[in-house]
Amino acid sequence: MIRHALVLFASFSLSLPAAAQEVAKQSNRTKVEMVKTFDLRGDVRGAFRQFKRKSDYFGAIYVNRPERLAGVYSDANSPWLAEAYAQTLCHKKSRNPDYCVLYARSVPKDYNPAAFEITLSHSANKEFREYLKLQNKKRSGAFAISDSGAVGYSWAEASTQVAQEQALRRCAKAANKALRDTQEALLPLLSSPARQACRVIHKTN
Repeated sequence: MIRHALVLFASFSLSLPAAAQEVAKQSNRTKVEMVKTFDLRGDVRGAFRQFKRKSDYFGAIYVNRPERLAGVYSDANSPWLAEAYAQTLCHKKSRNPDYCVLYARSVPKDYNPAAFEITLSHSANKEFREYLKLQNKKRSGAFAISDSGAVGYSWAEASTQVAQEQALRRCAKAANKALRDTQEALLPLLSSPARQACRVIHKTN
């Protein structure tokens, strides 16, 4: 893995949650939805079996059938992010990237794509539940995420402003840490400002 230093440019740039949207608190259980049904062979067959057993939502597997390879990503904050990252991995491995197609995706068991709520990954959902448990009606808290999968939250702060600053600071720190463990093929994508930038999606008081 390549070590990559990144300036914490997102830490103190407040981004407020959209008032019309709620954060979707999903089931802990994951289901796999098939997009294609053609048979798989060789290593790509094993990759799909692994995906079915271990992929946390939101996840996706792109398959290059002629070259018998796959790009797999899981535990993203939305279906489209999981698919974008899995497709990138498939393209990186392929001699002919045009052969890469979406084969299956993993989503929460009770997922409703028509709800238009702010979605979180399997691990971020667990963090969000913990964040809600820590809240005090007389104090302020906030929850922030990035498209790279980082999470940061605060509780028992004196004001909404401070709560958001703390959440963004922790999220930016988590984003830098996660980037150091990112697959090399995804570094150009996940290290971009658009993917690393943290935004507040929920706040209390």
